[in-house]
Amino acid sequence: MKKIYLILIILFVVLIGIVGATILVVMSLSNESINLFGGEKIAKVYLCNEIYFNYNQDSGLLFGNKKDARYYINLLDRLEKDDSVKGVLLIVNSPGGEVIASEKLARKVAELAKKKPVVVYVEGLDASGAYMVSAPANYIVAEKDSIVGSIGVRMDIIHFYGLMKKLGINVTTIKAGKYKDIGSPFRPMTKEEYEYLQKMINETYMDFIKWVAKYRHFSINYTLKIADGKIYTGEDAKKVGLVDEVGTEETALKKLEELANVSNPEIVEYGLNEDNGLLFKLTYYLGYGIGKGLGEVLYSAGIRDEKILLH
Repeated sequence: MKKIYLILIILFVVLIGIVGATILVVMSLSNESINLFGGEKIAKVYLCNEIYFNYNQDSGLLFGNKKDARYYINLLDRLEKDDSVKGVLLIVNSPGGEVIASEKLARKVAELAKKKPVVVYVEGLDASGAYMVSAPANYIVAEKDSIVGSIGVRMDIIHFYGLMKKLGINVTTIKAGKYKDIGSPFRPMTKEEYEYLQKMINETYMDFIKWVAKYRHFSINYTLKIADGKIYTGEDAKKVGLVDEVGTEETALKKLEELANVSNPEIVEYGLNEDNGLLFKLTYYLGYGIGKGLGEVLYSAGIRDEKILLH
């Protein structure tokens, strides 16, 4: 009898383990269901966080891995190769992110849009690097009161030398390489250093301008006029040409079905199986930009306490 009870207990524990594992798998795969029966599909992809590369994805199944740019790039690549997917609705609610991550994801959207229709729906915020990602889409729909644009470049350099002087604190920097301590917070910046960094900012800005001009079919001069760091409501963004239509998610979905020439397709959702609320709140400021990655490169190269921001 004891053996029977022991066996039952073991079976119960195993069953609980199987159920628990199944729940975790379902949680990790929620909103990313697989259509086992074929048929025409529309992929609805939620880009609702900052755009970055995360090399420390160790949060596990229970809490879901962070969806970095590589997740979206790989996802769009799969959707591009999936013949049952007739179009992609990219729902954007993002302040932007790292420069290289934004550029690579934007290039993937451009590649996908050549193969099958991509429609962007701006739900709340499509700023900076996020707009870079949106620009190559075949069509952009924005909510009337959404925020679009913030196209520009910014570098912030914090200086402490004034405060240090008052406190009687001195710093001696020993360096090899003329520009190794460029942007140091411990001394004033020279005119030559300022001009060097300004040149870098200008080049990055012009890359952004050319990208927007290419995919929105603007002249460079017109793009420079509207892409001066200004933010627009969805309605105003329509007036200047940054979006194609003011409308709702239903408007965007209807346009996508029209472009894809499908009716009543299966809708498959991607990118919702995590809580982005806190992250989005922390990054919901328009000056974040797409320059964080470049700022980190400069930091590792010797610049300290600066942020290069495309906003």
